[in-house]
Amino acid sequence: MNNRTWTKGCLNCIFGVLFMAVLPVLLLCAADTRSVAKASDDYFKPLLASGRITAAACVIVDGDNPPVVKLYGPVNSQSSLWRVASVSKVFTAIAIMQLAEQGKLTLDKDVNKYLKNIRVPNTFSKPITIRELLLHRSGLDDRFVGDGFHAGPQLSISEIVAEAKPERVYPPDTVELYSNYGYGLLGVVIEDVTGQRFEDYVKANVLQPMGMQDSTFTQPLPEPSRMAPGKWFYQRSAPAAALTSNVDDMTRFLVATLKKDKDVLSAHSFEEMTARPDPSIRIIHGLGYWTGNDRGHHLVGASGDSGGFHSVLMAFPDEHIGYFTLVSGGGNPVAWNFYEQFATVSLGPKTTAEVHPIAITGMTRETASRFAGFYRTVRYPHHDLSKTFILTDLTHVSVDHDGALRVYGARWLPIGPLEFRKEDGSEKLSFQTDASGQVRFLNSSDERISWYECGYANIAFYFIFIGLFITGLWKAKKMMRWISALVLLHCVGWLGVCLITGPENLIFGLPLGLKAILLIGTLLPLLAAASTYAAWRNRRTLNYILAATVLAYIPFVRYWNLKL
Repeated sequence: MNNRTWTKGCLNCIFGVLFMAVLPVLLLCAADTRSVAKASDDYFKPLLASGRITAAACVIVDGDNPPVVKLYGPVNSQSSLWRVASVSKVFTAIAIMQLAEQGKLTLDKDVNKYLKNIRVPNTFSKPITIRELLLHRSGLDDRFVGDGFHAGPQLSISEIVAEAKPERVYPPDTVELYSNYGYGLLGVVIEDVTGQRFEDYVKANVLQPMGMQDSTFTQPLPEPSRMAPGKWFYQRSAPAAALTSNVDDMTRFLVATLKKDKDVLSAHSFEEMTARPDPSIRIIHGLGYWTGNDRGHHLVGASGDSGGFHSVLMAFPDEHIGYFTLVSGGGNPVAWNFYEQFATVSLGPKTTAEVHPIAITGMTRETASRFAGFYRTVRYPHHDLSKTFILTDLTHVSVDHDGALRVYGARWLPIGPLEFRKEDGSEKLSFQTDASGQVRFLNSSDERISWYECGYANIAFYFIFIGLFITGLWKAKKMMRWISALVLLHCVGWLGVCLITGPENLIFGLPLGLKAILLIGTLLPLLAAASTYAAWRNRRTLNYILAATVLAYIPFVRYWNLKL
């Protein structure tokens, strides 16, 4: 045997051994991919068959295996378009991080430094920074009524934000108030810093480098007929929610996320966007992306809802596994609920950590009672009619005999003066106090409210008002009867028109009939003065009661924005 033959034989032997060594790993990876694909079928096929959803797509990436694309319903991975809603924010955030890398802006500077024609008011002593806008911690209000449209040209985001003028409702870095118009303001920063329209800059510098040639922020769409079946509309705050894409491009986005967006960002910027929180935190807002922990792994994600379209990205970049779902119909939970099947197959079942609560001197039922009460989400438009949508969105905190808290259906044990951990050790919650030391916020996302702000109390107030104004319409005389009729029309009319129109359709603006009814709310001070005069002229007990009721109705109307 010559040396060449002997060398060739040795190499074949070595390659054979290596192949046999990696074969189980390759088979395991393939099996995992098949298992997740089966989990996708088991989850989405019954939903489609039952009519709960109209269409869906699920993209699965596991290691270096080719992505697996599963389609459900009358859709195609290339030709069908989907609205990905708030997943758009990730691309806006990437554009901001690019400008920061180029030294054109600094995340922790006052946003006004980069705005040319718009100024954020100095409502509070501390200015809003770009980082706080990215994290939804700017305290900037959001807008719902009038934020959607079906047709017509899309103004630049600079023009839209200048017209909307969202107000500052909390000091920056106090609460997490999810704000589409906060991201709209980031779009204005991009336009003012680059001199380009937002849609054009993101297309050239984010979408195209990622290979997402069929994705666009442009509104209206050039080919709306390509949209997947389902209810959809355009949104004025384009940087927050306007991206339209297809399954192939969202596959590229998922792969890019798993590769830490290396084609458009530095490794440092991606790490800053997705900084891993404390292990006890399941998921929080990062800079554009969500970031969190599950089963001991670092989770990065994004999600969005717009009309009937729902999208969820979940990725574990360190393990290079993840998925992206696009769903039409069925509601937000349908898109989210696939996550547990995916995580169980890919990472294994959940385990619970043992909790070791810290002994705190004096944490008794009496001292813990400072946390008890009703808390309401801060995530709502504070200055339009849609505030009524969160009427019953309440979290009740109560105290057990041993000083543990009862909230979210579980017991929470003290681990610090303002911190508690779930009894099974899986999660943590914290409270924030105001300048006077009074407990004001829960987890930076819910605000403590007084009993008279509670939705259930206000429902009672509402029916009391209706009952008294019906009594006035029935038994009062002359002017007081007409005032009772007008206020009753407002009291019943705004709700009736909203229900007939559909509350979700207020995103397209207030219908004319609702505007007419809300005008009565604007004129309530005049009606209150007239009712007081009528009660003085005709001094009957009923007139006094009705005049007092009209006066009491004014703060109710102002609190819930039931006026023009």
